[in-house]
Amino acid sequence: SGTLTGTTSDALTYNTQGTFVINWTFDDGNGNVIVVPQNVIVDDVTDPTIPTLADVTGECSATATAPTTTDNCSGTLTGTTSDALTYNTQGTFVINWTFDDGNGNVIVVPQNVIVDDVTDPTIPTLADVTGECSATATA
Repeated sequence: SGTLTGTTSDALTYNTQGTFVINWTFDDGNGNVIVVPQNVIVDDVTDPTIPTLADVTGECSATATAPTTTDNCSGTLTGTTSDALTYNTQGTFVINWTFDDGNGNVIVVPQNVIVDDVTDPTIPTLADVTGECSATATA
């Protein structure tokens, strides 16, 4: 019969993680039939893309919003964290964002939060202190 092409009633495409079996039937047309199993393995082993996270800055306070990244199988992922998102004191803080594609691939990406008051106080208009014999200024 020469080259035979297998036939199957099993699905040919799989979109979920796991191992599947396609049973291929080869029939030479002369009553000789064999069934050969073929494993199909879907296994996402690629981490989500590491995003570049800009510093979150503010003078009196700073609030971060959840960043996103992409994954080869899951599409767009939104970061999650147990860290605070709003900071009201001066200093540099780090939020650790977790990106989980649901298939066992997880990355943690840090993001700086910087609260830095760089604005001078408003210059007040001070009235002259006057007196006839003496004068005392108060704060």
